[in-house]
Amino acid sequence: MLERFGFIANEKVISNKNRIWFHAVSVGETKAVMPLLKMFKQRHPDICIIFSTTTYTGNKVARDYGIGCMDSIIYFPLDFSWVVKRVVDKINPKALIVVEKEIWPNILNVLNSKGIPIIVVNGKISDRSFKRYVFSGFFFKRIFQNITAFCGQTNKDCERAVKVGIDPKRIFVTGNIKFDMETQSLNYDEKEKIMQTMGITNSDIVFAAGSTHKGEEDIILDVFGRLKNEIKNLKLIIAPRHPERFKEVENLIKNKGFSFLKRTESLNPQLSPAYNLQGQATLNSYDVIFLDTIGELGKIYSLANAAFVGGSLVNVGGHNLLEPALHKKPVIFGPHIQTFSEGADMLTKGGGGIMVKDSNELEERLRQIFLHDSLAQKIGEAGYKVIELNRGAAEKSLEIIERVMS
Repeated sequence: MLERFGFIANEKVISNKNRIWFHAVSVGETKAVMPLLKMFKQRHPDICIIFSTTTYTGNKVARDYGIGCMDSIIYFPLDFSWVVKRVVDKINPKALIVVEKEIWPNILNVLNSKGIPIIVVNGKISDRSFKRYVFSGFFFKRIFQNITAFCGQTNKDCERAVKVGIDPKRIFVTGNIKFDMETQSLNYDEKEKIMQTMGITNSDIVFAAGSTHKGEEDIILDVFGRLKNEIKNLKLIIAPRHPERFKEVENLIKNKGFSFLKRTESLNPQLSPAYNLQGQATLNSYDVIFLDTIGELGKIYSLANAAFVGGSLVNVGGHNLLEPALHKKPVIFGPHIQTFSEGADMLTKGGGGIMVKDSNELEERLRQIFLHDSLAQKIGEAGYKVIELNRGAAEKSLEIIERVMS
């Protein structure tokens, strides 16, 4: 809370005159911007990177994955004039780089008044945000005029940026930097260890459901239960989007009658190991592995035969579909995919993504994949090819940043 009110410890402000401030709201944006951060640090090792997030989970991911490219990690200040003035004066950045979509009137005004460039990378203007900006155009137009450069994901985002008040000369189509994300890969020994501690064998078929929301876990568990009646060696890994819902989802799994292991327990062999250190099976085996950790989902997808990405069967807007595709896994999602619609369209057209309208269709598509290994491999390879063909947004964004800062 102290940092949110602008009281940043002196040791977090590196004593270097050249500082740049990157901001990502939460986990998804933090992971997405990593390739850009690494490129920036490689080209400009003398510039200190101050990195901020809004959420605790985003902060944790930054601490876990930002080693070597972030010099300091803070929480983003509350958007009160006296707070942001304090923070800007203390950091005194050469520029603020904002990932995707966050707009704060006071901080943009303060930075602009001091002549500090504001650059939006991976810029996205959703349907809902666009309507709000247009409706309150008299207010937002003045705010958007503060933006020095807008690097949009798509032509549509850039067209909307013009309509909400950003100078067309400051708008660039750079693509989606999520296509540049690196695979959170596991080597053979790491994979074997994780599988052993989770009670997963090489003969098991694994269904991973990630970033799920309220209403989706119920659907996922019911579909899993019906499929398990047919496919005895089927296991489910489920990862709710928000940590504050962990207890709720745990109780739901219990009430459904499934045996389950919490990932936090598996990390401590003294609590409930499924395998001993020699790799010999114990009596412990589980229907469901409950991923109650933060930042692991990307690599856990590598264990799956197929993956469902949540926030899409309920009207949330969806989440990043590319994480499982990076591991060459079939990606399944529901119809509510507004926030990742272009990526979803690319994956479905490329043969690497499957949209399902309800639980029945989800069950049928999963059945096809689980019973036909060659189909799963074909879909997975197609999804990865889509990613390979669309890389390069991080490089384009960095060129814009360097041009603004020169």
